Amino acid sequence: MLPKFLILLACSATGAFATTKGVFNPPKGTSFLTIDYRVGFPMNVTTPGGLIAAVPIGSGTIKGRFNGHIVQNVSSSQEAELVSDKGVFTTFDARYLFENDDGERILATVLGATSYSSKDLHGLGTATLRTSIKGLEWVNTAMFVAEWHGRYGGRGADIEIFELTTGGRIDCEPIHAAFPPS
Repeated sequence: MLPKFLILLACSATGAFATTKGVFNPPKGTSFLTIDYRVGFPMNVTTPGGLIAAVPIGSGTIKGRFNGHIVQNVSSSQEAELVSDKGVFTTFDARYLFENDDGERILATVLGATSYSSKDLHGLGTATLRTSIKGLEWVNTAMFVAEWHGRYGGRGADIEIFELTTGGRIDCEPIHAAFPPS
């Protein structure tokens, strides 16, 4: 009884003294997968909407909640320049086929934006995973964000996919529909 009272007291105090005008605490992110990968040479395509670079994914090693690799010759990304006076940016639309160490497959889509410097590139976006692998079906409805960093000159790239879960309400009111339950 005492621990529940202390939690209620802490939540009440947090809600009363909160300086932000939000409803929710920031979401919690946990690393789901890290991928070390190599890309091939981009092929530029002129479209009615502008120039798009199609980039083949050459190889990639996956480590995390499952281990495996990126399936070659099926996975690729497309990037289109975003007009900005603050630097060089592109949209990022990557479609991956992952294969775990048991030969089972997972489809992944990463959508976001990439910024460029003279030495490297960096991006942030959302990720969607789809599979019917027993024990991983939950990824079909989970929320993921991705962050990536690429190095020029054939030095590879890294992408990390994080699972997001609720941080809960600032007022500590329960969220009964939160998945997974908070």
